[in-house]
Amino acid sequence: MAGSEEKQRPYARKVAVFWFVGLLVAALFILVGYAAQFFFLVFGGILFAVVINALSCFVSHKTSLSYSLSMTLVAVLILLLVGTTGWLLAPTVSRQANQLSQSLPQSFDRLKTSIASTDWGQSLLEGIPQQPSDLFSGSSSKGVLSQLTGIVSSTLGALVNVLIVIITGLYLASSPTVYRDGFVRLFTPSFRNHIREVMDKCYETIKNWFISRSISMVVVGVATSVGLAIMGVPFAIILGILAGVLNFIPNLGPYLAVAPAMLVAFPQSMSLSLYVFALYMGIQSLEGYILTPLLDKRFVSVPPALLLFGQVLLGFLVGLVGVLFASPIIAVLLIIVDELYVKDRLEHTK
Repeated sequence: MAGSEEKQRPYARKVAVFWFVGLLVAALFILVGYAAQFFFLVFGGILFAVVINALSCFVSHKTSLSYSLSMTLVAVLILLLVGTTGWLLAPTVSRQANQLSQSLPQSFDRLKTSIASTDWGQSLLEGIPQQPSDLFSGSSSKGVLSQLTGIVSSTLGALVNVLIVIITGLYLASSPTVYRDGFVRLFTPSFRNHIREVMDKCYETIKNWFISRSISMVVVGVATSVGLAIMGVPFAIILGILAGVLNFIPNLGPYLAVAPAMLVAFPQSMSLSLYVFALYMGIQSLEGYILTPLLDKRFVSVPPALLLFGQVLLGFLVGLVGVLFASPIIAVLLIIVDELYVKDRLEHTK
């Protein structure tokens, strides 16, 4: 009787561990669902801290300055760079942005008129207000006012989130070893060195990903602005900046950037709008088939299909923020899974 009880204990222990891990994973998913914004703000702060830390270490290595002085110098240089760039480009960008905000509704009206000239277009446009003033007439005015209020509150919330990310990143970058060692202490002493190695690899992955994305964004933005200017499309600078910024979102960003450019070119001619589409697709093809493979070979590589699945999943779960951070999150998860599961569990048991 005692022997049968001893045999059942390992099985009962395995069942208990299985249910414990299952409940822990379920609780983790529930926590992420309820506190998704918090986790993404933390990850954004870590991403910003990695960038500041990498630049500070580079300056410290080249100038023999202390890390704290190098970080201060990097912060000042970033502020000067952003301020100088904004001061030089602000008049042109502001003028083009205002003109673009006035031109887009006119271009959209012309596009609606062109679509309405066909039978299928008339059925498609049924129920859409024909005049902008119709949006503010009758009972729809409350809806529009509430939408404007929502836009203002969303903008303020986004600015607060950006400020939180910046402050968090500066705190983390000021004493990176303190936070890393504090996290490592949560594990057993025999496992701490391996956790440090994994964290170092995650750090290098995030740093290399940021370098790759920055180069790609600059190339796409400059090429788009030059191409649109040569073709005679208005607002070439602001549209190029928009294309470069949206290129931060792999796979989906280019398609979001081409729509306003085609809409701006449409009033001049349909053929120019098609040429703009061809320009964007050509730049994205060069970026996707030439530039990105070269950068991935030099810096970091994320399987395209896995990246797309991750963008769809995180976009479905948490919205636009999930789409923005899908690429670095997946890159880090690949390192963690490879180091802590594939190598430690699968390959180590062979």
